[in-house]
Amino acid sequence: MATLPVLSDGVVLLRPFAPADAAALVRIWADPTIRARNTVPEPTEDAALQWIAGHAASVAAWEWALVDVATEQLAGRRALKGISSDHGRASAACWVAPEFRGRQFAARSLRLAAAHAFASGLIRIQAECEADNVASLHSVRSAGMRHEGTLRAFFVSNAGVPVDAEMFAMLADDLVAATAFRSPKTSSSA
Repeated sequence: MATLPVLSDGVVLLRPFAPADAAALVRIWADPTIRARNTVPEPTEDAALQWIAGHAASVAAWEWALVDVATEQLAGRRALKGISSDHGRASAACWVAPEFRGRQFAARSLRLAAAHAFASGLIRIQAECEADNVASLHSVRSAGMRHEGTLRAFFVSNAGVPVDAEMFAMLADDLVAATAFRSPKTSSSA
């Protein structure tokens, strides 16, 4: 697999994770919302460094650090995993630190990752979102994904409870047809 590219739309930047991201990952992984909905390591610097090294070497996934262009701070993670060149598809995954939520970082990063995937020969990007995860449902729709159905009892939550998932997918035409994002909030706006 080729080197992971750096991608940006001027608001968010996707780049490979680096050891310098470890402290920020520890802070992000400590967030109760991320821990409740994702399988992440214990929030320690050693675990973060091991995670970074392991994901950098992955051939079945593209793992990007999601960065706020304005502050250059690590805002989260965008991944395309389960990449199947034979079938031309991958599954999208993301988590965003609390202070960056509500700013369309997940949707923006999904569009960047999808554009890269389509340019690399994939034909489908899909996402399975927990049916009660309003933020994820909003972000995939905002990115231009289309709802394809409900997968009953698709996940088992970290609490051991079966959870339905909503299946979304995007083809290249969906990305082209996606609505433009609103302008990012600035401190000078009312």
